Amino acid sequence: MIQGIVFDLDDTLYEQQSPFAEAIKSLFPSFPVSKMNDLFIRFRYYSDLHYMKSITGEWTLVKMRYERIRLALADFGYLPTDSEIHAFQENYDHALKNIALPYEITEALDYLNQSEIPIGLITNGPVERQNDKIRALNIPRWIDQKHILISDGVQIQKPDPGIFKLMEAALNLSPESLLYVGDSFDNDVLGAKAAGWSVWWFNHQRREIPKNQLPIFEKELRSFNELRQALMNKKSLQR
Repeated sequence: MIQGIVFDLDDTLYEQQSPFAEAIKSLFPSFPVSKMNDLFIRFRYYSDLHYMKSITGEWTLVKMRYERIRLALADFGYLPTDSEIHAFQENYDHALKNIALPYEITEALDYLNQSEIPIGLITNGPVERQNDKIRALNIPRWIDQKHILISDGVQIQKPDPGIFKLMEAALNLSPESLLYVGDSFDNDVLGAKAAGWSVWWFNHQRREIPKNQLPIFEKELRSFNELRQALMNKKSLQR
């Protein structure tokens, strides 16, 4: 039986594509709307691919952010100038300050609080940037600060199972009783499974399972409404 639920932040508790699309449209109005989702997936791919370089010091955080959008746009035949790339990051940062939780998520979090189910959050990223998003989304309304782990703050990055072990201690729950919900197969599904947790893959971006990987998650959900229904269904929480 699941006794505690822990969430990823970016593109799980809120739709990260909306501020991304807003920033792209402001600079590249001719970019086809029909390809925006594909561009965002490439952006996330390069972000995840090169994130560790900014952690190890091989790249600065500024360079990682520069390269992820440059490479993503290049895949679609766009060759932005340096000034355009810097302007994109500024616009993206501004748009992220105005993010909001989907109503499906607020309903689910309200339900979990009312049901007294312990909940937490594990996210990769810089402490200040992730805290800005957490405040914008009003996450502390539902999740105690002691149950929020940011990778740079604890110096452990998903998919390292060590960060999941820290959450087990924070919630005082065993791995067998914990469920993780996240959108990244590599960071969230593989990381939580390596720690012995149950996992729901929130695949609302309709990504393919990486090559040579198996569908090791307990459930795949493809919309915020599906996620809300699963979280508010007691039978779904029976392992």
